[in-house]
Amino acid sequence: MDVVSQDRGEARAGAITPVTWLLPPLAAALYPFPLMSFHQAVPAAADGSVLAIAIAAISLALAFAVPLLALAVSVPLFRLTSPTAAVLLARRVAIFAVAAPPLFTLIGVVCFLAGVSAIDKWVLAVFWGGLAIAIARSDNQRPVTLQERAPLVRLRWAHGIVALGFIVTYLSLHLGNHLLGLAGNDTHVAVMKVLRLFYRSTVFEPLLIAGTVFLIGSGLVMAWRQTERPCDGFRAFQIASGVYLAVAITSHLNAVLYLARIHLHIESDWSFGIGAPAGLIRDAWNIRLVPYYLLAVVAVIAHPFAGMRIVALAHGTRRRLADGLVLWGTAFAVLVAIVIMLAMCGMRVNFSGS
Repeated sequence: MDVVSQDRGEARAGAITPVTWLLPPLAAALYPFPLMSFHQAVPAAADGSVLAIAIAAISLALAFAVPLLALAVSVPLFRLTSPTAAVLLARRVAIFAVAAPPLFTLIGVVCFLAGVSAIDKWVLAVFWGGLAIAIARSDNQRPVTLQERAPLVRLRWAHGIVALGFIVTYLSLHLGNHLLGLAGNDTHVAVMKVLRLFYRSTVFEPLLIAGTVFLIGSGLVMAWRQTERPCDGFRAFQIASGVYLAVAITSHLNAVLYLARIHLHIESDWSFGIGAPAGLIRDAWNIRLVPYYLLAVVAVIAHPFAGMRIVALAHGTRRRLADGLVLWGTAFAVLVAIVIMLAMCGMRVNFSGS
């Protein structure tokens, strides 16, 4: 980073005040409530009430705005080259607040298993409120002294190689199968049964789980280290999407491997994923899955593109082209995520033409 760009970055970062740093945890604490508002508005909206439709749309938009706000606040914090203790904590909390949707789902399942489902939103309110208080009480007078550490080169390579294997052998097929939900539940299940001959084999499933756990652990280690250093918005997006995936995949493993298989003794199939028979939209609990699922698909596709940008820059690719890789990759991720979510919410396409 040259002196001019560093000065510009510091100037842009100075545009936000310490009060702004509190917005991500406070917004995350309030995250469940727009979803509750959406659920309450849905019956009247289904009957054609214009006011209810507006309330439902605004409520869902506010829920999606929480992780986007957290990401937006994190970017100028990452531009500060000499962070104080308060800035460093605010960075990390903002990045973690991006994962508010999957965390709400994860805590919801944990509370359900513990028999205290009604307190999940209050548990999170206390948790995020505590982090906001911690930021407000942190020292913002002197820059922290960060220990010089060797780059995690081998861990980055291992993370990338395992991620590539995960994408090729599982993710691409899994998302493709979800896209087939547009053709109906029967089509999705028929393909799923074929794929599961491979996914759930005694050889591949343990390898898949082990690889997934490694990706979560290695990703969190690298994210923690990266939050100590200044970076641009694209790198902040890479970190945030990785943290989102770490929480989302943990939630997914908990739901599939324990909740469905062990606790409920049911199949973790398409019906389980869409919360049948109530569905995602009309059920007070299931509505939390809409932002969680949609943003998880965005993150799981866009995050590798952000990683490819770093590799491309290291090999001399022009910054504009490398940045475009992330932008177009994210646009593709959003498109795929929307289509999958529409399928999960009941949209069907008649491929027969009749």
